[in-house]
Amino acid sequence: MVNVILGALLPVIVTLALGMLAGWRRDEDTKAAEALNRMVLVYALPLALFAFTITVSRQELVSQWPLLLALLAGTVLPFLLAFLVDRYLVGRTMQAAALQAMAFGFPAIAFTGIPILTPLIGDKATLVVDVAGLTGNIVILPVTLVLLSYAEEKERSGSAKPCGSGQQQASVAALATMSLRHAFTQPVVLAPLFAIAFVFTNIHLPSVVTGSFKLLGSTVGGISLFASGIILQSQSLRFSFSASISTLARLLVIPVLAYLALTAIGQSGDLRKMTVLALGLAAAPMQVILSTRYGCDKEENASVLLYSNVLSIPSLAFLIWLTQ
Repeated sequence: MVNVILGALLPVIVTLALGMLAGWRRDEDTKAAEALNRMVLVYALPLALFAFTITVSRQELVSQWPLLLALLAGTVLPFLLAFLVDRYLVGRTMQAAALQAMAFGFPAIAFTGIPILTPLIGDKATLVVDVAGLTGNIVILPVTLVLLSYAEEKERSGSAKPCGSGQQQASVAALATMSLRHAFTQPVVLAPLFAIAFVFTNIHLPSVVTGSFKLLGSTVGGISLFASGIILQSQSLRFSFSASISTLARLLVIPVLAYLALTAIGQSGDLRKMTVLALGLAAAPMQVILSTRYGCDKEENASVLLYSNVLSIPSLAFLIWLTQ
């Protein structure tokens, strides 16, 4: 089983390492990484999300509502709790808190879900990835973008300080309107929303059309990980307490709590196994893409990506044992 996990995660680690090597050799720099991440965010990822989401049938969504609720609770609740604690108890900025909350609520199911989960739960792995993709792409990602956009608009208005300091006063209604408009006009948010609308209205696109989106869409994982490696190399690598907390929560705390909650309500079969293993995957490259886009805590978020992918090998082995 360790070979299965290693086989799925080794390409992630190697791609990160190659990005770090390119940065060390000065073949690429952080400006190149930012350009790559912008391409992923504006073009490749929206195409991938649309092509991925539109394959989910309306019948699947209706029949798998218990799994949808379990994954929704296992991502949204940690996201909200982490954001509130980070923002109002720790006192970090809205952007920093939103990005750390994303580490809690946005596992890399779309990147490593299929290769890791298929040997463990068979064909149901595709269903888990489909359903989990909805919770992340329709809920967590838009909410994160709204929070990041709100903070950015506040800074532009002159009523806020940049990432890393300060608390502010501004016209909440005006800033909220601008941030919502900004977030919900982003291709990365519109693409899955349009796909969901197509699914529920039973509109089917020809396979040749959806297939044409996959050429660029399939580059999301490799390019975002390579760019994250460049960013990692450009930073002074040192221990990060915040990144360690995010990694521990992502790999162990959240999936174990999900296991206990589902066991407490009498769920001990496939639902519990699928939910726990999906929630135990490493952090996604998305938070590094967004931290680069909004210029906030790039080093910390790249560290979370590195820590969680390396340490997910023993943590997933433990979760597999736990759910047997």
